[in-house]
Amino acid sequence: MKRLAVVISEGFEEMECVSTVDVLRRGGVEVEVLGLGDVNITGAHGITITCDEIFNCFGLSEFDGVVLVGGMKNAITLSETNDILSLLEDFNNNEKLIAGICATPSIVFSKTNILRGKGATCYPSSDLIANLENFIDSPVVVSGNVITSQSPATAIDFALAILNYFEIDVSSLISELKGKM
Repeated sequence: MKRLAVVISEGFEEMECVSTVDVLRRGGVEVEVLGLGDVNITGAHGITITCDEIFNCFGLSEFDGVVLVGGMKNAITLSETNDILSLLEDFNNNEKLIAGICATPSIVFSKTNILRGKGATCYPSSDLIANLENFIDSPVVVSGNVITSQSPATAIDFALAILNYFEIDVSSLISELKGKM
């Protein structure tokens, strides 16, 4: 079973987090939601999530990947957290999955080397696009071990791309999500 860490901080985008975690868990991935500094983290729209654990970069080497959701305040906080940036570089060096949606590819990933020579997408605003060397205007972009996506509206496609990355059959899950079981 694949194991992923989803790291969030205050101001995260709730739809991106909950949709992604839900789809990944339905797909059979073990997902741990890790809160930066606390287990109770409040999102950009006032919804508080109780995380599985407090983020601690020690022990994360056992994970198959890391997922960062958007929310501008969350993205800025993550981009200013050295343990997050080091984790991303380490996962990239070990060719583990790194996935980010909305503002995180632009704000967080651009502070590392993980996008060097890779296409990526992010929330389609000119300020965020300017941070990406190889911006691709697509809902989801898979480039090697990095998966990026644009917004809350693309969160389910983002999660399905992660399942596809791990070669998990998503056909029955898609039917379930569409209500066609």
